[in-house]
Amino acid sequence: MNPSHFLTAIAGFVLVTTATAAAAGQDRTVGLIESGPDASPGYTLFTPLNSTPTYLIDNDGNLVNSWMDTNPGGNSIYLLEDGSLLRCSDAGPAKGSVLIAGGDGSNVKRFDWEGNLVWNFSYNTPEHRLHHDIAPMPNGNVLMIAWEYKSAEEAIQAGRDPAALASDSLWPLHIIEVEPEGATGGNIVWSWHLWDHIVQDFDATKDNYGVIADNPGKVDINYRRNDNGDWIHANGIDYNERLDQIVISTPFLSEAWIINHGLSTEEAAGPAGDLMYRWGNPQVYDRGTAADQTLYFNHDVAWVRDGLPGEGNLTVFNNGNGRPDGAYSTIEEFTPPILEDGGYALAEGDAYGPESASILYIADDPTSFYSSGLSGVQRLENGNTLFCKGRNSGASPRGGEFYEIDPGGELVWLYVNPVGPSGVLTQGDEPNGLQNAFRCSRYASDFAGFDGRDLTPGGPIELSDCSGDLDGDGIVGGADLGLMLAVWGTDDPAADLNGDGTIGGADIGLLAAAWGPCF
Repeated sequence: MNPSHFLTAIAGFVLVTTATAAAAGQDRTVGLIESGPDASPGYTLFTPLNSTPTYLIDNDGNLVNSWMDTNPGGNSIYLLEDGSLLRCSDAGPAKGSVLIAGGDGSNVKRFDWEGNLVWNFSYNTPEHRLHHDIAPMPNGNVLMIAWEYKSAEEAIQAGRDPAALASDSLWPLHIIEVEPEGATGGNIVWSWHLWDHIVQDFDATKDNYGVIADNPGKVDINYRRNDNGDWIHANGIDYNERLDQIVISTPFLSEAWIINHGLSTEEAAGPAGDLMYRWGNPQVYDRGTAADQTLYFNHDVAWVRDGLPGEGNLTVFNNGNGRPDGAYSTIEEFTPPILEDGGYALAEGDAYGPESASILYIADDPTSFYSSGLSGVQRLENGNTLFCKGRNSGASPRGGEFYEIDPGGELVWLYVNPVGPSGVLTQGDEPNGLQNAFRCSRYASDFAGFDGRDLTPGGPIELSDCSGDLDGDGIVGGADLGLMLAVWGTDDPAADLNGDGTIGGADIGLLAAAWGPCF
């Protein structure tokens, strides 16, 4: 048949199949899944778990910028107002170190917008090691979470039950504030150590002995009795400049802690440096029972920023590990009982309020939304809430899902991380459960770091399933049909869609079936 006659013959077929093909093209599996007009304008930053790249995408799921590290993440990332990227990085443990656990890191790096490494600070020895999260401060300094090594002898002298030291060491939390200096340097200008704020009622002959309930500002060194040296596993830190306070997410105790940054390092080591506030699990300080617990392996406790709806509240990803009514995750918000002087209300013998949090999101089938770890929450400029379901868990098979909901809890934007350990997925592939992410963050369109930057979208991160797009314009259409007819009867591999060695009617049929926008 003459190709021109064949074209006329299939014209009706193309028209009929176009609508079907376009509809099929909407069955996306990775990248942008849903985007509505109520999504908060801006750009979303994320890094796939244990990977070297970091991505910035627009609300259409198109890549705007990316940065490449030489080491996997360790784990959080932030954009700064000069357009640079602050990234936790993991070069592995120091030689001889036993400080090895989930979320571990070693360095904090800063890359400029073009991807050049401009600062690389290491805090990684057998005695201390960075992990999980950092908080950039308005003065240019950086707050960092770290472990510090304590031997079994030191832990026992501090009142730790020897039976809970199978790992022969304990790694309490400490926080450092680092002033960047030069290409690799950093001055530690402030620090806070949990080791200065512990209590125990196990051994009256050892340090820190006291009544747990009488010391709500101290942490019971024996509450979590296991053989894991990573005793607290802090996974999130946030700074409130107006209050000059720090909030810490402590999942192994299922609590949020607030401490006073407005003290000197010396003052922070004394009673004034005790916890100002704690919430989520009052049985940890003997002012409640299991029935009073509200948080379960929480991640990313953070303040709602001033000027945003709910300012001063705290948001949290409540992962749900150990939840009595089943393993499922919720997005929550609560209002701490802050006083005019910046302290927090606490009645004699009572637990810190509130009694419960507001649920911002719970799935219709709760167990269908569950991340046993990772994850985070952010209040956005328009009052919507962005959250990352970081890990695939249980009946919830996909990780690295980024949701945006409006104040009524309705979904307005959904993106699925298309990058995992095996590389970048092709659109249409089902995620294999390994595309996890620690967190995601949205930066408003008017964020200072974008001033003067090229934000031209470069297409999606995921690979295109578009074998019929012969001219590469992202659409299978008339131009591609023309190109196929131009090589009719040849063995041109680009147009041989069925791979039989000849361009013919079967290839035209496949092209017609793919008619419309590519994935």
